Amino acid sequence: MPSTYSSIWFELFLEPIQPVRTAAEVAFVARHLPLPTYQSVLDLCCGWGRHAGLLAERGYQVTAVDRDPQAIAEAQRRTAGRGITCLVRDMRSVADLPAPYSAVICLWQSFGYFDEATNAEVLRRISQTLPPRGRVILDLYHRAFFETHQGIRIIERNSLTITERKSMRGDRLTVSLDYGPGHGADIFEWQLYTPDSLRTLANRCGFACLMACSRFDDRMPATANDSRTQIVLEKTEDQMVNNANGRNTCPGS
Repeated sequence: MPSTYSSIWFELFLEPIQPVRTAAEVAFVARHLPLPTYQSVLDLCCGWGRHAGLLAERGYQVTAVDRDPQAIAEAQRRTAGRGITCLVRDMRSVADLPAPYSAVICLWQSFGYFDEATNAEVLRRISQTLPPRGRVILDLYHRAFFETHQGIRIIERNSLTITERKSMRGDRLTVSLDYGPGHGADIFEWQLYTPDSLRTLANRCGFACLMACSRFDDRMPATANDSRTQIVLEKTEDQMVNNANGRNTCPGS
């Protein structure tokens, strides 16, 4: 199944992430989800819970969700004793979770796995879990970057030679990772967005776009020079608030 992460992917690409990087990402989240207003946080597609654990230490009430049972088991092990609720769920069933939450985070390019209509429905269902002024933080691949960064790359990691192939078709990115003889392969696929196209989708789903940046740094604009962009959304009664204010881009993009 495309976009199903194997155990070898977790070992090669998630395990090596340095704690200082995770801490910087969590600090960004905390700046845009100030306590106590945004105390109840849903960590959607949480993986091993590396963000959930630090958020709980800061005083957030965290529910960590992932569709991968092994990932959730590892998240439970790594965050034990911090009061985090860990659940095996697909992000498409977010509306069935024990809401309400004051905020939702979906990090590490975990939004956009499905077709256009399903991705939009996921964002609408996220909106249903939030009160007015509830917030969403998305960490996405930037479409414009990958339009100019396709092809084959060789990655050396843990004594393995990995062949990565990236290709775009329309707004969809496919990435394949061949881990070499006897180690298998992974295939991932996303619908990619620019900050503007994500803002348009967010408006239709009842959100205003508060800001967009890169490198989890509010001072760094989201541009085609960076592969990822972070976008902060806020639920509003007026689905077209940005248009009404004459804004055609997400601030910071």
